[in-house]
Amino acid sequence: MSDFEDLTLATTVHNNAEMSAAMLRSFAEHVGSVAEIVIVDDASAAPVESPAFANSRVRILRNETAQGFCKASDRALREARTDFALLVDADVLFQPGDFRGGYSEFRRDNWAWVNFRQVSFAGVPQNAFEQPLMPPLIFAAGNQVFSLWEKFHPPLLQRRNGERIAEVEAAHSSCTLVNMHAFRAIGGFDPWYAQCQSDIEISLRFRDRGYRVGVDTGYEVRHEGAGGRTGNLSRVLDLYRARVHLYEQTNRSCRIYLRPLLFARHTLELAWFAATAPFSRDRSKLRSRVQMWKGALSGYR
Repeated sequence: MSDFEDLTLATTVHNNAEMSAAMLRSFAEHVGSVAEIVIVDDASAAPVESPAFANSRVRILRNETAQGFCKASDRALREARTDFALLVDADVLFQPGDFRGGYSEFRRDNWAWVNFRQVSFAGVPQNAFEQPLMPPLIFAAGNQVFSLWEKFHPPLLQRRNGERIAEVEAAHSSCTLVNMHAFRAIGGFDPWYAQCQSDIEISLRFRDRGYRVGVDTGYEVRHEGAGGRTGNLSRVLDLYRARVHLYEQTNRSCRIYLRPLLFARHTLELAWFAATAPFSRDRSKLRSRVQMWKGALSGYR
């Protein structure tokens, strides 16, 4: 285990203090200590207390009203007094391994945002990076079309000679090394986003400013959210809302056609499932299509 005197561990808590404590305990056990741990309590029902076992200085900040992932994480990172930070979700567990090797490489080059290999608690692997941002027309066409597109456009992991960090288009924010000079240079997280697509958006801004985004392939963490968990319908609606916004910010021409195409697709899906509902015992797909159709009318809110 090692001491990382130029690193701040930043994390947020919202009614999951026990999970967060397990994450911090695993870091202390398998990685070491940092200059400071910054915890933003995002209006938990019971105020978060400093973990007694922590081998690093701990500072707890509290939001009186819940701000959501992006704003709470942005606050946690901005409180960092070191040149580098590690932004960690509460549902991450650190494992034995060579964390220091990847961290040393991260500090030496123009890296701004680097995640780690991930596996779910059930052992299901998940990429620590996002697929390339597909064309808006492919996204509007639906799951079958963009699943086919993804098969022919796999993410590229680009390594320079001798590097273990692979460069990617966009890296997740679940357990991420952050260059604080770069973070402040681009203005931090975009407060428009609640959570979905925020990691893609900030990755693209880092790269636009000449910084590198990547994945450390030499160290692995366990992440409860890994392995393809998609969440409930409200999260799906947030995903669509955020992706549409991201497209409209990065590809202005799609403002003319993307929303009408999505509405037409949802209408056709709703008509199909309504027609087949009398022959099916499972009405959940019909109910979800009704909600997606309503979401298209309301901007997926």
